[in-house]
Amino acid sequence: MIPTKVLALGKYNPKDLEVSLSTSNRKIDPDIESKIEEAWNKVVKEAQEKGKVCYNGLSYRLNYLKESGKKIILDFATVEFKTRNGVKKIPGYFDLPEEFFVKGCFADGTVKTSDGYYLMIELSGKSMNENDTDLLGGIMETNFGMKTGQDIFDSLYAELEEEGGIHRKEIKKSYLRSVFLTYRTNVAFYFEVTLNIPLIELLERGIKDQDVKSLKGFSREEYLKVLKNHKSPSKHFVAEILDI
Repeated sequence: MIPTKVLALGKYNPKDLEVSLSTSNRKIDPDIESKIEEAWNKVVKEAQEKGKVCYNGLSYRLNYLKESGKKIILDFATVEFKTRNGVKKIPGYFDLPEEFFVKGCFADGTVKTSDGYYLMIELSGKSMNENDTDLLGGIMETNFGMKTGQDIFDSLYAELEEEGGIHRKEIKKSYLRSVFLTYRTNVAFYFEVTLNIPLIELLERGIKDQDVKSLKGFSREEYLKVLKNHKSPSKHFVAEILDI
């Protein structure tokens, strides 16, 4: 298992992020790369047999992150879903050095309501997400441009709208808390968000996203317990750095 690697930790606003988009700098292992198509086809077949939604597309990957004073400089590239997912099914991939890692990006966050509840989603099992319960968030897809720090925040806001029915005007405060390399060689952009609406108002709206079974609210103590007992080591790290 790849240990969590912290790339940035603080409370960053959009203006603190300098963003660029380039070609991918991921190193290629010819033997492993030649097996991606076959691995992906197996993923698609298994997903179809289980009635899950599985498709290829483009998402962002992180080329590099550099700290410069109070700012962080980020360079992104794109990577196909089939590479991002398929490569992890190939024996030997996780033994490669970091420069070979796919580093596919996703944005998620701790979301706190105005009455002090912490939100998580119970998944329907229809997506490729292997978790039963998760933070609100998702893969950073290329339907958003990647030119400014605001674009990174917008990728999260879109997920909050889709999965939790949370409108942007209902976000009282948000900041990027950390960027870290996960045990699955993805790169997490983890946010902390405070809302100006109570839990009951969100629950009354219902969920339209087919990947989400329900929205749940926890006390801070309950939330930390869920994070610490979660099967994903990334959630354990979130519990360590939680600051709202």
